[in-house]
Amino acid sequence: GATTRQASPGPSSEPSMVARSPRSLAARSLCTRAILTVRDLLASKRSSAVKFVAADAPVVVAAQQLTNNRETALIVKDPSTRRVVGLLTQGDIVRCLASRLTAENMSLQTLPSEAAVGWDDEPADPALGMVSWDVPVSCIMTPTEKIVYLTPGDTIDEARDLLATCGKRHIPVLDGSSFLGVISPMTVLRCLSPAGGRSAKDAFVTTVMPRRGVPQTTQIDQPAEGEEAQQRLAITPAVCNLPHPHKGTAGEDAYLLGPQLVGVADGVGSWWEGGIDPAAFARGLMFASRNSCTKLKREEELDPAKVLLDAWHKMKLSRLIGSSTACLVSLDPHKTELRAANIGDSGFLLLRRQAGSSSMVEPALGTLDSAAGIGAAGRKLHIAFRSPQQLRAFNTPYQLGRAPDSGDAPDDRFETPQDASLVRVPVRPGDILVLATDGLFDNVDEEALLDTIEDLIEGSGTGASPQQLADAIAARAKELSLDKSVDSPFAILAKDNDILWGGGRPDDITVLVSHILDRADARAPPTDWAAVSGPGEPPPELLEAEALLAAERLAAEARTASGLGAERGEEEEVERLEEEARVGASR
Repeated sequence: GATTRQASPGPSSEPSMVARSPRSLAARSLCTRAILTVRDLLASKRSSAVKFVAADAPVVVAAQQLTNNRETALIVKDPSTRRVVGLLTQGDIVRCLASRLTAENMSLQTLPSEAAVGWDDEPADPALGMVSWDVPVSCIMTPTEKIVYLTPGDTIDEARDLLATCGKRHIPVLDGSSFLGVISPMTVLRCLSPAGGRSAKDAFVTTVMPRRGVPQTTQIDQPAEGEEAQQRLAITPAVCNLPHPHKGTAGEDAYLLGPQLVGVADGVGSWWEGGIDPAAFARGLMFASRNSCTKLKREEELDPAKVLLDAWHKMKLSRLIGSSTACLVSLDPHKTELRAANIGDSGFLLLRRQAGSSSMVEPALGTLDSAAGIGAAGRKLHIAFRSPQQLRAFNTPYQLGRAPDSGDAPDDRFETPQDASLVRVPVRPGDILVLATDGLFDNVDEEALLDTIEDLIEGSGTGASPQQLADAIAARAKELSLDKSVDSPFAILAKDNDILWGGGRPDDITVLVSHILDRADARAPPTDWAAVSGPGEPPPELLEAEALLAAERLAAEARTASGLGAERGEEEEVERLEEEARVGASR
């Protein structure tokens, strides 16, 4: 139901590189935490000077600047106009190197450049290569249209919320058209943790020295390489998929159900205007994720980010037109955690027994358990975690896709898996995972969702199954989407963005519900059942792309086997000649 779009402009058209003087540390000391602002955060940094690098500078120059200045991020400017064009972080440089390292060529001095291997890993002319450190900063930076920023007057709580919600570790501070600096989680910690009157030596002796040095007997509490991981938890997924009540089609949503990984995708409906089926891309993405899930499960640990990346490459090979949001969630094979990769405004909620119930123990870090203790009395469940969403503008979510005029170069109208929000959240047996497209979240607020689930659990007596819960939640979402008298979450957000909208928002609705169970629980399903995707069949373009990839893989295996066979033949011939020489010598 969202729209396709052109890339939006950055936060300002002509930002200046002149740093303004933030408030002094003395003034900051008079502030209480309640009124600490981003200006105070900047004042707590070692230096208030803005550090920048030219867009055409090679990566090695940027790396040296980061090291020499003890910084973790640099503002990128156009050397001819002084206009800010992006942000470069240490992570960007590491990803640049990692994307160019291959098993065949591990030398940093001979890595191909952006010209030889594109940022999206598409092969190009190898003759155009240069050493990796010569790659221009502009090829790996985060461009201005993808930068989120703070202002000096924002409070420290607003800064923490933005850091947590957007998943970024570095956020520039913008005052009008001037960049004041960049803050990180470390900046927030330094501002909130003053020495408290202690001397520097006292602070070091009491804080650092007792915790310095890792014992030589320290071990990694994970299975050794090649040893099967012990899955501690299990999921029991079930799905309800309801098409748009007014379109008369099978819907534009898609889903994936697997023993360790589940997912949803929402095809962008505005492709109908160009005669393109919006469902094809979403279904293709979930089908490709299903096959990628199977392949990666055989080869390595199942990671939603890797599954999404592998599926996206298959979609690019198919050259299928369209776009979609996507959210994949899996169980960690070693820890009692969920891992997720999300692009756009689909997402998930983790529901947990309310504090005081028999199954509820102490709050888990990384969740909303502590805040839930202040919740409404009488609640049996609370929201332990809600996944972040990503939008370029109202009703314009992040999306993976391809347009008819997209070439082989990156298309800034769409996101890539590198833009996905990646989260890890602790889970416990008894938790309920609700994964859905925006057809649920746009029509059902969290209180109504909890009411629906608690009513069903109480009414069932023996406890509601995941299928019963998915059906009930989807039915409630459809009911509210057709109610013109309610102020739906979508209507409230629309009004906040000066858009006149009343009532619910009819849309495709896909709800996937899973109980989190201990592996020893009798209700836990087997771990080897085959993953399924739906609804309907995948697009033929994707099937052709997968067949091509399979043929290439078989050909590569055949070449490898042939090479090994030749090597074995050569070894046998050498052994035969050596034996003949020994026999001849003895004679």
